[in-house]
Amino acid sequence: MHKISLIKFFLITCIFLPGIIFAQQRPVGRGADASRSFSETPNKDGTASSKKEVEPGIKLWRINGYGAFNDSIKLDTLLDYYHIYNPAFKDAVTVSDVGNYATPYQNNDFFSRKSNVDFYFLRSREAYLLTPQTVQYYNTRTPYTLLDFSQSEHRTRKNETRFNVLHTQNVKPWWNFTFRYDQARSAGQYKNQETKNNFVTLYSSYDKDRLSIHGGFISNSILNNENGGLDKDADLLGEPDTDFLDVNLTSVRSEFGSTYFFTTGEYRLGRFNEIVVETEEESDDEEEEPQTIREFKPFAGISYSFELQKHKKDYIDEEDPTNTFFPDAYYGEDYTKDSIRFFQLRNVIQLKQYENLERKTSFGKRVFLGQEFVKVGSPGEISGNFIPIFGDYSYRTKRYSNVYAGGGIFREAGKFWTWNFDGRIFLIGRNAGQTELNGTISKPLSFFGDSLASFRVKGSIENRVPDYFQEEFYSNRIQWDVDLKMEQRMTVNGTLEIPKRKLELNANYAIVNNFIYNNTEGVPTQFGGQLLVLSAYADKDFNYRNLHFRTRLLWQKPSNGDILHLPDFSGFVSAYYKFVISKVLFTQIGLDVRYNTAYYADAYHPATGFFHLQNETKIGDFPYIDAHANLRLKRTRFFFKMMNIGTSFINKEYYTIPGYPMNRMTFRMGVAWAFYD
Repeated sequence: MHKISLIKFFLITCIFLPGIIFAQQRPVGRGADASRSFSETPNKDGTASSKKEVEPGIKLWRINGYGAFNDSIKLDTLLDYYHIYNPAFKDAVTVSDVGNYATPYQNNDFFSRKSNVDFYFLRSREAYLLTPQTVQYYNTRTPYTLLDFSQSEHRTRKNETRFNVLHTQNVKPWWNFTFRYDQARSAGQYKNQETKNNFVTLYSSYDKDRLSIHGGFISNSILNNENGGLDKDADLLGEPDTDFLDVNLTSVRSEFGSTYFFTTGEYRLGRFNEIVVETEEESDDEEEEPQTIREFKPFAGISYSFELQKHKKDYIDEEDPTNTFFPDAYYGEDYTKDSIRFFQLRNVIQLKQYENLERKTSFGKRVFLGQEFVKVGSPGEISGNFIPIFGDYSYRTKRYSNVYAGGGIFREAGKFWTWNFDGRIFLIGRNAGQTELNGTISKPLSFFGDSLASFRVKGSIENRVPDYFQEEFYSNRIQWDVDLKMEQRMTVNGTLEIPKRKLELNANYAIVNNFIYNNTEGVPTQFGGQLLVLSAYADKDFNYRNLHFRTRLLWQKPSNGDILHLPDFSGFVSAYYKFVISKVLFTQIGLDVRYNTAYYADAYHPATGFFHLQNETKIGDFPYIDAHANLRLKRTRFFFKMMNIGTSFINKEYYTIPGYPMNRMTFRMGVAWAFYD
């Protein structure tokens, strides 16, 4: 399709599709939103009103603190921002990435660059993975199934397809099983840019009285073709077809495989209390007697957490030896494959005392002792007269272990305030001396007439030992062996939330000593001085009747711009109009814009998958504009999206990092079906 034809098709779809869908459907009987216990009946202005009806109840939560805490979360059935399907962009203002779906990325917000992935080479792909820390546990009255599909404009050429399946159901009120499968494939718009990504998981939760168990397994796989970016002589604006733009690499790819086995179990000590439950009167002449139920109230618990994870990365380089993109070939031109392995086994035992909700001065306490065993494997250092060749090369393995202890105190149920302080210290092993201290204080407020407003302060002090692969790595294209000190970091965050006003204000401050970064050659390096980073963030949703205008603004400034490159200003603006067609079809039509000021965006190294400093090319000052339409009919959601429409009328280069342009204007559509029985 030509660009003008695509725009026409998008506009026609937005105008006529709601009527087509409505003509094929019967009137709605029950509510569609599974995250609530009532149906949505629209008011005259198009907003939803609450009309009580019984719906299947679904509860969701994540566990953290080695099973010490269950954090409740909401089921995502909202129409707002359903069209933002790329996980790397969901919670980010702006992102630097390699181009298409499921490729390496880096959040442009310095304070959002924390990672839960232990395998260092996977951290730039974390949003596309599932880990035990990100698993969502379910408890549902009826079986719940979600099918989520999206497709690009071309079914065979430059295709992008996602298909996700979630099924969860309880076999007992306290025992749930969940299956999830996500698959994605993106051919990319440029040569040698194909990606394949999928994960499958089966897990379960059991929570009844004295016993609570969570556990399961996860399998991830990723394939990324590495094209090294566009050739320096490529004419991005002058060539109408991306197939004719030359790239630096044509026969290079990275393959990842990951497996997790995990479980956390807790045995609780406590007592049963009898609670009288009043029943509703059926008539004036007949009353039911109150019922008595037994409720278990824990006061202490002992838990055990186990996690086994295995990761591998194969970097396959079959590039023509005459290609000079990489300056070095340490193992010779016949060497074509770097194999990297990571194995970790973790055990944690924990004692916990629950807070007494009936006492204002009571607070919870916990202590834990953990052990982890790690084995890594990677190509070895060239030594002596050994000349490695493919299939017969030096391969080294390294084993190390750590023992750590920690604990915390917390108050989760206070009406005046809630707080949580915890920490751990590594006692024995490679990371001996590493310490981590964290604290959060949340104070409810009555602000601008909003009783749900709150002010939260978070802080952390960390002395972290560098990752094994930050200190030592040998491959055919890049090698290093550096001695790095502990990185010392203190971070303070303050957040004001006013839900009624749909406003969030946020400020962050960090002091970092011995900051570790990747230099212009892609090699981990340490700054011996002190680095200060300051940021301010605002998120505000302006509403006027059915018109919504949301702005997310981020400003940040490092004290040393030579070792940390960040855009001074980033913004995300979403404007959309909400309305209801024939009382059943909830509709949104709008525009999203992402923008950041020009700066020396980090470059990307294909052999490692890391981002690193560069001081030659400024990137940014280009608005990324998406036009979208979101629809919901009963329990089915649709989106239609024209992505990056600015490339059709803005005569300016649209690189996201040096050598890697954004996708040109393209069409996406998606649909999600939810089933509750």
